[in-house]
Amino acid sequence: MKSHVRVFVLGFVLVCMAAGSGYAQQQSNASTPSLGDLARQLKAQKAKEPKPVKVFTNDNLPTSKEGVSESGAPGKSSADASPGGSKGGAQGHDEKYFRTRMSTLQDQLDTDKRELEVMQQKLGQNQMQYYPDPNKSLQQEYSRGDVNKLTANIDAKKQQIANDEKAIDALRDQLRQEDGDPSWLR
Repeated sequence: MKSHVRVFVLGFVLVCMAAGSGYAQQQSNASTPSLGDLARQLKAQKAKEPKPVKVFTNDNLPTSKEGVSESGAPGKSSADASPGGSKGGAQGHDEKYFRTRMSTLQDQLDTDKRELEVMQQKLGQNQMQYYPDPNKSLQQEYSRGDVNKLTANIDAKKQQIANDEKAIDALRDQLRQEDGDPSWLR
């Protein structure tokens, strides 16, 4: 009987301790707001604050290639209305145009050349490829589908490289026709 009383008293003490810690935890939570409440308060504060006003200056105004003439009529810019025209030529291409165009064309050419090298490496590997599956090996020896596909891709990439080089040459010709400085394409 004594053991039953001890177990009962011990259980009662544990229940009281658990209830006391839960009450203390509830008291501490009541004094500090939850993270969700803080986030809602900050969001409400941000909504009340005025948004900054956008200031327009000459630096952030959009510019067009045509521009506006002094008379206000669209069409020719004041630079094109002058007898000599602009330095870039009849179409008004300047150094920035030629430099950006050349850099994009050169980047495309470099990318295509790297892709061609990778394809040629894969072709070399596939010509010496070993297939552990005898059926796949026989099929590839008969049709050489993977090698033929890579060869076609390599030919297409070579054509693309030739087109990139033609585009660079056309840009150089355009620069010459517009009497631009050849150093713009370096």
